[in-house]
Amino acid sequence: MANRRDFLRLGAGTGAAALLAAAPITAFASGAVPSGRRGAVDWATLRRHLTGDVVLPDDAAYEQAHQVMSAQFDAIRPQAVAFCESAADVATAVRFAGDNALHAVPRSGGHSFGGYSTTDGMILDVSRMNKIQVNGATVTVGSGTQQIDALTALSPHGLLLAGGQCATVGVGGFLQGGGIGMLARKAGLGADRMLSAEVVLADGRVVRASGQENADLFWALRGNGGGNYGVVTSYELEPVRVPSMVNYSLAWPIDAAKQVVESWQPWAIGAPWELGASLAVYTPDAATVPPQVVAYGAWFGSPAALDRLLDTLVAQAGVAPATREAAEKTPYDAMMEWYGCTQLTSEQCHRVGYSPGARLPRENFYQTRNRMFSGPAPAVDDLLGAYEAGPRAGQLRMLYFETLGGQAGVPDRRSTAYVHRNARMLCGYSISLTNPDYTAEDTAACEQWLAGGFAALDPHSLGESYQNFIDPALPDWQNAYYAENYPALVAVRQRYDPHRFFHFDRAIS
Repeated sequence: MANRRDFLRLGAGTGAAALLAAAPITAFASGAVPSGRRGAVDWATLRRHLTGDVVLPDDAAYEQAHQVMSAQFDAIRPQAVAFCESAADVATAVRFAGDNALHAVPRSGGHSFGGYSTTDGMILDVSRMNKIQVNGATVTVGSGTQQIDALTALSPHGLLLAGGQCATVGVGGFLQGGGIGMLARKAGLGADRMLSAEVVLADGRVVRASGQENADLFWALRGNGGGNYGVVTSYELEPVRVPSMVNYSLAWPIDAAKQVVESWQPWAIGAPWELGASLAVYTPDAATVPPQVVAYGAWFGSPAALDRLLDTLVAQAGVAPATREAAEKTPYDAMMEWYGCTQLTSEQCHRVGYSPGARLPRENFYQTRNRMFSGPAPAVDDLLGAYEAGPRAGQLRMLYFETLGGQAGVPDRRSTAYVHRNARMLCGYSISLTNPDYTAEDTAACEQWLAGGFAALDPHSLGESYQNFIDPALPDWQNAYYAENYPALVAVRQRYDPHRFFHFDRAIS
């Protein structure tokens, strides 16, 4: 999905383009699960045995340390944030949490849309485990590595990870949810390029999961969504060699939305696998700014071939775009554009607080709901009607379409835990609040709008949703995220974490 913080850049074209309790779980609106214990804990012991830092509520660093990507979860106050610097640190923190009956959750980039990367217990933060090593045709990547860090390290070698479009998403969770991105049609999902993983289990053991070792765990890690089986501390991955790429965008006014959406979907699905293709109906303020329709993406081929493809799209739409841009770039420059960081350095292209020079802001409030489709999403009038319903000031709204298939659709539905192999389109609604002082009425309006959008999507869909865009309001989530793979995922859970040490409101069990 597009970098939601900076999506406005797409409207001006690519030139501006610039996520030890076996007792029953109680669901909270925040998505957090109570730790079951809040009292005297000997934090000094953990500090003595951890290489990294343990930040407590009375520490000056706490306010920054406990934050995740969206400020809507700031009211969740963990008893501690353990900044782990090695698998041994993670194992120590996991055993400590078990000994003290603390709810512990792993946190890589902190982008869980349900708030599941925080807790009122202890956060196991792996953001300092961000080393990247190039080993010829493979790379070893710490699970705390963010997309921007991987880009900075790999692009000089002509390599990219099959990653997403948000700079600060951590690979730790992204890969476990499948990993949809611009390269998915050309090179497969991020999870498809996973060769092995190092995992700390609930009992503190450190194991390797691959096709040869703990193969059932390796299968589950490639699509479970994260937070279910243990804390992944590093991955061995197969990167993608990308010498150059062409970023493109075309923008139309909202009165062309029906023609564009109806023509773009079959065009994108039928395009060569070298095309990464997305489309969004977007407004930065639902009450004051007319929406526009933007087709955008990346092409891993010649600029001339892309021009011919875009000519076909415009002809099929029957409406000339207000703007049309395409530019061949180095992978580094192209991805910095998608990250909204063209005017920033790599260090600055991090969330504020990550480092002294970091510049990217957090979300105030963000929610999304989505469904998968086997072909073009039908009933476009209904989709657009749901988008336009009940506009309110301060709502940044998006109706988004992501093209799937290609190499990501080649494996069988049971080949990995990621089951959505026959899906050809991901469609959803997302909403942000631009005012940090939003009210309960504002959030209720967001939820109502999303419910209307989901109701428009659902009847025509596969009944499946993308687990990386986790949705606390989703009914029948076990089937929506995992379908026929859910029983096998439960069996793997029973083997590696039978007492559900790792748990949250959407955890496999």
